[in-house]
Amino acid sequence: MQKQIFSDIKAISSTIDVMIFLLMISISAALLMPVMLPSAQNAAVQNVAGYKFDEKLLQSLLNSRIEGFEYTIEPTIYENIFTMFPECSMYKNNAVLVREHTFRTYADIIAEYMLFSLHTEENGTYSYLHPLSKNYSEATEKIIEEYLNKKIGGRYDYRFEATWQPVPGCEPLSQLTLGEAPPVTAIRQSTLISVPYICSISALDLVYVADDFAFDHAVNSSSKEQDLRSFFNQCMLLAASCSSASIIDFYYPEEYLEQISYREENTLTLGDFLMGSISDDNIEKRMETHMMNNTKLKDGTNYNSINNSTNFAEINIALVKNQLRQEYTKEVYSYLSDELSEEINSTVEIMMQTNDSSILLELRDRQMSSIFRRVTPGGAEISLIIW
Repeated sequence: MQKQIFSDIKAISSTIDVMIFLLMISISAALLMPVMLPSAQNAAVQNVAGYKFDEKLLQSLLNSRIEGFEYTIEPTIYENIFTMFPECSMYKNNAVLVREHTFRTYADIIAEYMLFSLHTEENGTYSYLHPLSKNYSEATEKIIEEYLNKKIGGRYDYRFEATWQPVPGCEPLSQLTLGEAPPVTAIRQSTLISVPYICSISALDLVYVADDFAFDHAVNSSSKEQDLRSFFNQCMLLAASCSSASIIDFYYPEEYLEQISYREENTLTLGDFLMGSISDDNIEKRMETHMMNNTKLKDGTNYNSINNSTNFAEINIALVKNQLRQEYTKEVYSYLSDELSEEINSTVEIMMQTNDSSILLELRDRQMSSIFRRVTPGGAEISLIIW
């Protein structure tokens, strides 16, 4: 006769049923918890996750290296230059026009984009300062878009923005925008990256104009208020002149244009055998035309040589550069005058109420620092927005 340890197993069966029931409730609760949470709390959790993802994605983009970034120099100034191409022509095979950067970071490429894509705007029309920037800019936009699409994988919509100005708040301006306009509730992460641009102005330049002797003369003048305003106006004019010189020298290096002015008519440095037969409307002349067209003058007084000769006279190089610099100086000075008008008025009013030399010098230095900051380029602002 088989002996049973438990003669009544109904209680055990009931216990197992209860445990299984509790397990099912726990699983259901875990699955339904996001739905059971209040909508505000659920939205907060999603926002935190979005912020963390956006921040990591932006850092990853800027710090990641590009194994090969390739673009071809084919701007509008090269169009219709060559009329015949030998079979071995380097131009025909694009070999001489291909450029490649290896092991650069995305931040490096974006910073260079900020330089190449500087432009001014008039009546909705952009005028790019650099004549060779078209395909570089297009290649940069393409490679950034490919990276973001790969990393996001369709989980979010995004918009990438980058802006930079040599003179903050004043043209020329550089912009890079990818993606649609974001909604108000979108998540935004921003940072700054340095741009390889050297401004020719320094604090010492302003000190040279605003030295103690010139300042003492203004303070002790019989027309103190007027001379103080003139003193600060001279400082703004110098700041504008130095910043505009940096822009012009960067895009129109005088050494290169002087070499153009000495070249013989219808010759090409690399030779017709390598590049093909050149037309009368050659690369150098198109670059000269580009420089002429970027002057802001409309009276035609400085356009006399470009239409009558294939060579660019040396005197016109200096003339056009000087006119370009004057025009940009006027724009920057006008911008500084508008931006700093109230601030300078306040500084002068305080100066008129005191004869304490230490206070006067402190007010002068503070105002000079403000002028200097207005024309000193900062980093490019990079933003990544997701929603």
